[in-house]
Amino acid sequence: MREDIKQFSDQLQKLLDPTNEIHQKLVQKGLLLYRQQLVYNKKTSQTGVSGKVQDVTPVQVALEWSDPSASQCSCPHQGICRHQLALFFSAYSEIGSVFEWIQEWKKNDSSTQILHSIKRGSDLLQEKASTEQDGVQAWLTRFQKAYQGIDAGNEFVLEVTCKNKYRSLIEFAPVQREWRPLYQLFAAYESMKIVNQICSNHQIRTFKRFYDFLIDEIDEALKILTVSANPFAFDSYLSYLREDCIFLLKESTFYELEMVELYQLLWTWLFKQTIWRKLEHQRLIDLKRENSVRVKIGLIHLSILCGYDDLAIEEIQKYGSDIVYFSSLWLKFLSEQKAHNRFYLYLNTIVAFLPHYLEKTSDYDRFAFIRSFFQFINEEVLAEQNPILLEKIYIQTLPHTYYQYSDYLFAKEKYKEWVELQHFKGVELESIDRSKLESVAKRDPHLLMPLYHEAIDFLIASRNRDSYKKAVKYLKKLRTLYKKEKTTDIWENYFDDLLIKTKRLRAFHEECKRGKLIHA
Repeated sequence: MREDIKQFSDQLQKLLDPTNEIHQKLVQKGLLLYRQQLVYNKKTSQTGVSGKVQDVTPVQVALEWSDPSASQCSCPHQGICRHQLALFFSAYSEIGSVFEWIQEWKKNDSSTQILHSIKRGSDLLQEKASTEQDGVQAWLTRFQKAYQGIDAGNEFVLEVTCKNKYRSLIEFAPVQREWRPLYQLFAAYESMKIVNQICSNHQIRTFKRFYDFLIDEIDEALKILTVSANPFAFDSYLSYLREDCIFLLKESTFYELEMVELYQLLWTWLFKQTIWRKLEHQRLIDLKRENSVRVKIGLIHLSILCGYDDLAIEEIQKYGSDIVYFSSLWLKFLSEQKAHNRFYLYLNTIVAFLPHYLEKTSDYDRFAFIRSFFQFINEEVLAEQNPILLEKIYIQTLPHTYYQYSDYLFAKEKYKEWVELQHFKGVELESIDRSKLESVAKRDPHLLMPLYHEAIDFLIASRNRDSYKKAVKYLKKLRTLYKKEKTTDIWENYFDDLLIKTKRLRAFHEECKRGKLIHA
């Protein structure tokens, strides 16, 4: 047991950073619980030690000699806690001095330690680059152990449990700054694989939020990893991910969209070398015969990354309207690459599927997609370079783009189309900007006549005094438009017919007299 405790102690010394304020407080509180003799019912075994710690309420603690991150406590704290440290100090006191252990831990930040770490350049060249946690397999073993023993019976509690397990893993991330994002990427990726197996085995279909959470964690890690060149020590880790990520397209799952999204993220932002992408593209070509939806999406994605546009466009057209869901990432990639011609090519292809796709989605998803879709479209630039394509996009996404399309048409002085858009949207005349109505009246007054006729008919049909007053107001403006067009005879015929049709509406005729449309 002495050797087991010593091994556990060494690992704990590395995991706990004396410069970290959170770790300092954990050690202080754990030491306080130990010194107050609040650890009891301690039982040792070949694999670890278990016991109870009396805090505000008693908690059950179990330490694993082989891996501190696999230790468990019944308290709600995520990761290593004061109760685990209290039990460790109690166990360590049987083989050594806890005070000396604390002093040794504090030395990790001393200036003497820093000076001792300085080495000659020749010594550094002879050393192998540190892999921090002894390689890929050690990390994978740690992740697997962390999720062992999870009770999948209650799926509502399961999500919280899995999130706590993940956060406890992150708490044991390497101290070196450059290794932390890679560790976070691995922890989230492997957690998704483990959780996917749990969901498949227990038919759990309500775990989307946890998948989205893991994807956000991976996205955060990728943003840090891709800022600068990775050290050579990362090669074995990245090689594992490149080979293993086909799992995301092949493994049985209830969360296909999330798995594909993660695959796209990895190959877009992490694996950027052309040779890697071409090899992966060939691997997907070989898998195409399996007729998997996810493999098809992956093939389209790699075709875009490799520049195989003809193949990608052909596959997109075969796939149909559901392809729109995945298009935002492609448009973002092409936009950031400033590949304008390719961007317009794919945009034009995808736009054709928009109406059918939007028709199938819920209101919330529809608005969320429109916001996301237009994030990567510079409407001002597109209006100059490809106005036909921009109008096509506006039309295909109506009525969600009514305001954008309306402003665009007015700015381009396409007044006929602008008026038709108001008809299509069913906008009330009083809701339209007066300055715009005046501008159209000066240039093409006849275009506004249908709007006024429609508004007048609607107001008269309402049959109340207020609507009659508004109708008279619009009739006077309509008369002005006919005068500008020099067609007062048509106006007189129209108004005479209107008075005959409304001869029983005494209140309307009274308002016409007040408005001096009818002379006594």
